[in-house]
Amino acid sequence: MKKIKFYEIAKLNKQYENNFISNFKKINKNGRYILGKKVNIFEKKLADYCGAKYCVAVGNCVDAMKIVFMAYKIIGNLKDGDEVLVPANTYIASILGITSVNLKPIFTEPDNGTFNISIKDIKKKISKKTKAILAVDLYGQPADLFEIKKIAKKNNLILIEDAAQSLGAKIKNKMIGSVSDATCFSFFPGKNLGAFGDAGAITTNDKNLFKISKSLRNYGEDLFENLKDRKYKNTFKGVNSRMDEIQAAILIDKLRDFNKFQSKRKQIAKYYLNNIKNNKILLPKVDKIFDHGWHLFVIRCKSRNRLKRYLQKKNIETMIHYPIPPHKQKAFKELNKKRFNITEEITKEILSLPIYPTLKPSEFKRIVSILNNFK
Repeated sequence: MKKIKFYEIAKLNKQYENNFISNFKKINKNGRYILGKKVNIFEKKLADYCGAKYCVAVGNCVDAMKIVFMAYKIIGNLKDGDEVLVPANTYIASILGITSVNLKPIFTEPDNGTFNISIKDIKKKISKKTKAILAVDLYGQPADLFEIKKIAKKNNLILIEDAAQSLGAKIKNKMIGSVSDATCFSFFPGKNLGAFGDAGAITTNDKNLFKISKSLRNYGEDLFENLKDRKYKNTFKGVNSRMDEIQAAILIDKLRDFNKFQSKRKQIAKYYLNNIKNNKILLPKVDKIFDHGWHLFVIRCKSRNRLKRYLQKKNIETMIHYPIPPHKQKAFKELNKKRFNITEEITKEILSLPIYPTLKPSEFKRIVSILNNFK
C-alpha cells in the first residue's frame, strides 16, 4: 500500500520551478538581491490580500514579533520587564519573540475546544504590569480576536498576533492581518504560503509602527527607496532581518495561487469533519464566526501514541504539534515547575493528519476509513 506522506512540499513547488529559474536570472542581471523591487511588490500584494494598509517583509516570523515589540518600545508603549500575556499552548517561537526583547511572558491556558488562548484566562491574568497580549492563531484557527481586542482596549493593552499558521483565515469575514494592532506571519517552506527558505512579514494599519519596523529590520537605518538615496544614518538600534528578492519572487507567484490551494485544504478538512466517526477521536472545534486557515488538521485521542503507531503501520504519516509546551522545555528551565493542566493534557493527546493541497481524494478517504477502524 502506497505511503501517504505528511508533507509533499517538493511536489507542490514543482510547478514554480521554471518561474523561479526565470526570476533568478532577472534578479541576478539586475544585481539587487535584498530589499529590492520584488520585495516591494510582495509587500504591497500581501497588504492588499490581508486588507491592511502596510506590510514589512522580514527574515522570519520570530523576527517579525521581535521587531514589533522593539518598535513599541521606541514608540513608548513598552519598556523592559513589561508583561505580555501569551498562550501556554503554542510553539516556543511565540515565547522567544517576547523574551528576546527583555519582556516577560505570562502564560495563559487555552480553550479546551479551539486550542487557542482562553478569553476567561486572559481576564484572570491581567495585572498592572500587563502591557500587551500576544494572541496565537494555532493550527490556522484564528484566536477570538474581536473579544480580545475589546479586553485590550478596555485595559489599554497592545494586541499583537502570531499568525504564523493562519494566513488566509478570517474572523467575522475580516481577513487575518487586518484586525490586530500588528500581525506577524511566517513563510517557512511548510506553511500554507511557503517560501523556498525562511521569510516572514508584519502587517499593520499604524503608519508610525510601519515606518519604525521598516527601519529596524535594516539595522535601524533611516528609510530609503533607491540605493542612491541611502545615507547610512542609523536612528535606532535595529537588527538584520531583510527579505531577499528570490524569496519575494516565489511568494508573489504562490500568493497568486493561494486561494486555490486554500480551497483544497478546506475541502479535505470538511471531509475529515463530516466523515471521521470514531468515539475515541475528538475533532477540532470550529466556530461559525471563524474561517479556519487549516494549516494543520489536529485531532485528539487519549491513546494518541497507540493511534500514531497504528497509522504508521498503515503507511500514513502523522506529526505531533507540539509534544513539549514551552514552559516544560530546557530552554526555559526557570519555568519548568509551573503547571498548566489544560495545555499539558492537550500536548499528550494531539495528532496532526495530512492536509496538504496535493493530497488526493482517494488518499484522504483512505485516511478516514483507517481512522474509523481504530479500536
